[in-house]
Amino acid sequence: MLFTKPIFTLAVTVVASTMALNVAKIADCPALSARNSSAKDITDLRIDDIKVVGALGDSIMAGFAMMGVDYEGSGILNISLLSEYRGNSYAIGGDTNAVTIANFMKKYNPKIQGASVLSHLASLCNGETCGFPASLYRPLRDNLNAAQSGAVAMNLDYELDYLIPRMKSYILSTNYQKDWKMITIQIGSNDQCAACGGEITEHVTADAYSNYVEAAINRIKAEIPKVVVNLLGTFKVSGVFPLSAGQSYCVPNGFLENKKECSCSSSAENMAKMDALSDAYNDKLQAIANKHKGQPNGTFAVMYSPIPIDIASFPINALSNVDCFHPSLKGHQWIAKEVWNQMFLKSNEKPSLMAFKENLSVYCPTANDRLPTA
Repeated sequence: MLFTKPIFTLAVTVVASTMALNVAKIADCPALSARNSSAKDITDLRIDDIKVVGALGDSIMAGFAMMGVDYEGSGILNISLLSEYRGNSYAIGGDTNAVTIANFMKKYNPKIQGASVLSHLASLCNGETCGFPASLYRPLRDNLNAAQSGAVAMNLDYELDYLIPRMKSYILSTNYQKDWKMITIQIGSNDQCAACGGEITEHVTADAYSNYVEAAINRIKAEIPKVVVNLLGTFKVSGVFPLSAGQSYCVPNGFLENKKECSCSSSAENMAKMDALSDAYNDKLQAIANKHKGQPNGTFAVMYSPIPIDIASFPINALSNVDCFHPSLKGHQWIAKEVWNQMFLKSNEKPSLMAFKENLSVYCPTANDRLPTA
C-alpha cells in the first residue's frame, strides 16, 4: 500500500500523455512521456525531437506593426509604425509567455534554440533589392528568424544567406550535424500584391514563385542536415480591403495604408487576379511538398500546411491599426494556434477554411503523435 499513490500518479501521467486534449493554453498540456529511443528517421519525429527552429518569410513572419499605435497619445512619429515585434511572431517568436509555435514547442523541449526575441526597426527588402543598410539583420534578436519585411519568394535565397551561417554558429548549444531542426516558410502575400504591374511582375507568376520556393528548399536540403520544412500555404490577401473599408479603427497615417502597400487593391478585377494567384501558389506548394515527402531512413522532408484564412471572419482588431494590412498581436496569436493545431494532422485532415474563433483552444500532442512528414 505504500506505493499506491506514486503508481497511481505515474499511471495518470502515462494515460494523459497518450490522450488527445485541447486546452486554453499550452501550459495546461500534460508533459510527454520520455521516448525509449531517439527518432529513427524523418518519419518518426515527435515534436520534442526538434531542437532548433528557423523561419523564412516576409513582414508577417517578422512581426511587423503587430502592436499597433496609439495615434491620440503618441502621434504619427511613434516608432511602432516602423517596428517588427519578432519576439511575438506567430511561428518563431520566443518572448516570455508569447503565444507562438516556437514557445509551444518549448513546452516539450525547454532547450529549443533559434526563436527570435524582442523588437527592432523594420528590416526591408524592396523587390529584387535586399541588402545593407535597408535589410539589416540583428543576429542577437533575430536569431534564426531570417524573414524580411517586403520580401517575395525571389528573396528567399538572400534570407538563407543569413540563416545557414547563423544556424551553424550555435556550436555551443546545438549539434549542427545531429540535431533535428524545423524551418517554417511562409511567403506569397507581397507576391500577390506585385502581380498587377511593376518591376518584379515577371518574378511573381505561379511558375516563377514555385521555382524560387523550390530552389530555397533544395538549398536547405543540400546544406542543412536533419531538417523538416514546415511549408505554409498562402492566403487571399484581398480580404483585408473589404474588412477594413470605412473602419474608424484604421487611421490613415499618410504612408502606411493597406491600399498603398498593395497596388493590386485598385480594382475588383485586380483583386480577383490576386485570389487566383494565391490558389495557383498553393497548388505549386502542395506539389513541392509531394516531391519531398519523408522516406524511411531519411533525414529530410517537406510538410505542407495550408492556411486558408477567412479574413472576412476577422474582428477588425485582429489587424494592426498601423495599416489594417498586417495582423495584430491578436491575429498572430490566433494564427499560431491554428497552424499548431494542424501540424499533427495528415493532409486529408487539414482544414479547408480557417474562420476566426475567439479563445481558440490549443492541441496537446500525445506520445503517439508524429509530425506528418511522410
